[in-house]
Amino acid sequence: MIQVMGLPEVVKAEEILDVQKVASIIMQEREKRFSLTKELIFQKRKNAQLETFIEELEESLENPQEIKINEEKTDNKPKIGAYSAMIRKMKIKRYKLKLKKHRKQVEITREYKGRSRAAKSKLRVNGKFARKT
Repeated sequence: MIQVMGLPEVVKAEEILDVQKVASIIMQEREKRFSLTKELIFQKRKNAQLETFIEELEESLENPQEIKINEEKTDNKPKIGAYSAMIRKMKIKRYKLKLKKHRKQVEITREYKGRSRAAKSKLRVNGKFARKT
């Protein structure tokens, strides 16, 4: 490259091709890495779901008789909706446990596909959204 007193740089055509090749290789590697990270996140979530499913199966195998005994005892008590008070408490407890597990498993990301696409296409001035005038 040659630069002469404030004049624009003179670049050889060979150097431009090299830069373009390197840029295309970098983009390909980024795409590969992105797809691999997506696959890794998917597999982690799948693994976590399988673990929770196995835990639930273990819990259900450990105490099926206790649940039946509790149901028999609470049949005489008044029902709340379709379920007795005890069964309703058990269902609510199970629901809250599922919520806790879900919150732990789901990673908070900044990938809001619909919203991010809309935000990227909007006009910005100094980093803030602006109207087209």
